[in-house]
Amino acid sequence: MGLRQRGQEEEWDGNGEEVKPNQVDDAECKAKDCHKHEHQNLRCRRFLASPQWKCFTLVVVGFTPVFGVILAMPHLLAELHVEPHTWSYWLHYGFGSWISIQFLYNFLATQWRDPGNCKSIKPSQEVTGQFELGGGDDAPRLLYAPNWCTKCSNWKPPRSHHCSSCNRCILRMDHHCPFTGNCIGAFNHGHFVLFYIFAFIGLTYSLVLSLMAAYTTDHASRWTELILPKYKEHKDTVGKHFMTGLTGVAVSIILEVLRRKGWEVMIQLAASVLAFIPVLGTGVPAFQMAWFNTTTMERLFPMKEYVQLKAQVYCPLGPGFYRQSGRENLKMILGKRWWIRLLFPVPGQLDMDLFLAPPPSQAGSQALLQRIEQVKENGVKQEVKHCQDLGFDPGPRPEQSV
Repeated sequence: MGLRQRGQEEEWDGNGEEVKPNQVDDAECKAKDCHKHEHQNLRCRRFLASPQWKCFTLVVVGFTPVFGVILAMPHLLAELHVEPHTWSYWLHYGFGSWISIQFLYNFLATQWRDPGNCKSIKPSQEVTGQFELGGGDDAPRLLYAPNWCTKCSNWKPPRSHHCSSCNRCILRMDHHCPFTGNCIGAFNHGHFVLFYIFAFIGLTYSLVLSLMAAYTTDHASRWTELILPKYKEHKDTVGKHFMTGLTGVAVSIILEVLRRKGWEVMIQLAASVLAFIPVLGTGVPAFQMAWFNTTTMERLFPMKEYVQLKAQVYCPLGPGFYRQSGRENLKMILGKRWWIRLLFPVPGQLDMDLFLAPPPSQAGSQALLQRIEQVKENGVKQEVKHCQDLGFDPGPRPEQSV
């Protein structure tokens, strides 16, 4: 066979071409790195869905309401000169307790309630795996394109998606929320929106009380009267080191306010400010999409859902296809007796037909009718050989076992 340099044997690929040893090593290293990266991602996803993570996030979000009602409320009311055991005193306690219970209940339900598993849901057309398009008399009677999940081996209802973190198909999936450790789907989307609503109301109430208690009690403790004396104390430092001196002034003012007002008031104020920022940043978009009946998946991946106009002819559904009035959109995720959920911490009574056959908006129905007429008159201009090219799987063939 001849001499082999450095004891290495030649390696050949499937096409009969020589593969250099360093190329083999690079491929093996990349495969190992990819496998290691996937393993780390899997461990991370499992941890973010674990009971330990859910308990940790519950402690984080529950600190402000629990601390506020139990420890900070007596000091806040005392600074506002609200006499104990009066109507005003008990109204503050009642409102604070009610808003805290509502918030914590809906957050827990978002974490632990099943968002909706598609495994046991059967399509109206079981042979082809198609679900019917909902709507009133003005809506066209059409079927959705069949959408088979190869990972779960089941048909996906309209607006449903496979979650790689939960490893299952979620009914009317909005998104996977790593902070709550759960998917947001049909059965817990209402809880998700409500806990943001009650968080916004509760934090606004907490901020108002805390700011009033920290600023407007008696004349001698107003913050404005602390600035000039504290500035004079640190005047020399400000002249030599401007930023360091200003920092010293700010810290001394805060310490003086803590001494006069108590650490409970200032901790509640700081916790409310820190919590209000993410609530506004994530809660406003979440409520806006719920109001317009648009899921996060539909916003990120538009034109991914199709209805079948006739055999082998499909039409994509654009953004806003399901948009009704804001009230009707919220009723869909909150249930018919939505007003009870605004008063008491109870689950909603949801209408499953709205998830299995979601009704289109009036504009969506008109657009589909116009598209049907265009297909009848002009035919189809662009043909697609495989449904997978459109982004959905038509499922196993009829002769195959499902």
